Amino acid sequence: MDPLYRENKEGSSARNPRKKAGWPSLLVFHWVNSLMFKGFRRELKHEDLYATPEESSSQDLHQHFNKYWMAEKDRMKKGRKPRLWFAFFRCIKKVLVLHGILFGLEFCLLISQSILVGYLSQFFCTKKELEEQLTALKNTSSMNNSDDLIASKQEEIDDETRDAYLYAVGMILVVLCVTFIHAWAFYLSQNIGMQMRVVATAAIYDKILKLSHTVIGRLSIGHIVNLASNDVQRFDMAFLFIQEIWVVPVFLPVFTYLMWVELGPSCLVATAMILLLSPIQFISIRLYTKWRLKSARVTDKRVRVMNEIISGMR
Repeated sequence: MDPLYRENKEGSSARNPRKKAGWPSLLVFHWVNSLMFKGFRRELKHEDLYATPEESSSQDLHQHFNKYWMAEKDRMKKGRKPRLWFAFFRCIKKVLVLHGILFGLEFCLLISQSILVGYLSQFFCTKKELEEQLTALKNTSSMNNSDDLIASKQEEIDDETRDAYLYAVGMILVVLCVTFIHAWAFYLSQNIGMQMRVVATAAIYDKILKLSHTVIGRLSIGHIVNLASNDVQRFDMAFLFIQEIWVVPVFLPVFTYLMWVELGPSCLVATAMILLLSPIQFISIRLYTKWRLKSARVTDKRVRVMNEIISGMR
């Protein structure tokens, strides 16, 4: 069967238009408009939803994860611990690299936007000074070479004005590019988080199927549901900010240099504050992780107790 289609309960097919959408449609997400208009006119039904893309299919993602996880389990033969996080990241490495490129490109464009704003602001100050000089030259017309100086000054003003228009056009183009890139970076971060949730949920399901009856008897349904519905949701938030791990160390020297050019040594105060706050943030993250693990254990215990109470009532 054509992978663009899936069969629903009624036997009809729901086509995923993203597969055959052109790059303009992908750029502005036009391919999803038909679903939005349909939802605007009436309540959406299950058969209205598009087919799941192959790269987001739980079966394909779980097969990729199993391949990488088996490679990690082979490390145990060499006396090393398997890395679950590494198996997760290998499942999404291509999309993650693309997301990182878009994230870095967005920061580069934001830097260029601030530079263009500085040039445009400087133009108004320079133009005012040039106009004052031109006025002074016109008032001193008794000089022999005054006409040449006036023409030269007027040409300089025209050049500055032309550059200002170029700066303004550049700012408009940069803003448009940032808009599209930010939308796609946000979309990819949400897509990566969703894929990681699918992989984690499929891994939990596969692990439960392989457990013995004795081990399953010590587990509660509520604990499993809490893992599959609550804990895996953290992936959505994690991938919104994961690129900050390399963006901040790479672009902090760039920001410092640009501020040094404009402000001089006083800019080091801001950089020093950022560097001083980094250890505090690291300690806060460690404490949050510790408290989050304690909260998860308490939640699992609460769910287990409630499951026993409900089972006893039945």
